[in-house]
Amino acid sequence: MKIEYKSMSIGVALGTVGVLFISFLFGNVEAEFSFNSKNPVKDTNINATIEKTIKNGIETTNVNLKGSGEVTKQDLDKELERLLAKNGIDKNDSNLNIEVTIQN
Repeated sequence: MKIEYKSMSIGVALGTVGVLFISFLFGNVEAEFSFNSKNPVKDTNINATIEKTIKNGIETTNVNLKGSGEVTKQDLDKELERLLAKNGIDKNDSNLNIEVTIQN
């Protein structure tokens, strides 16, 4: 059996052009492609609040971190360090209260 490459190439080209032409005629065709090779997106939720109060001339800072979903202790520690650095709060301050909660 002899394969005629010229005829096969013309057939493939005409088929491709025909499909594209029909798609163009029938409207807006959208194609979307996504690919994820390594790390799936984790379902995490971290809520943080910082509250500063002054009582009897003493300033107290309360930091509350609440994590839910696939949150780990390391995730909460990283978020705490980021928040403290962003707000210029010293972690070793004696008037700093930190509360960390993980909910499933």
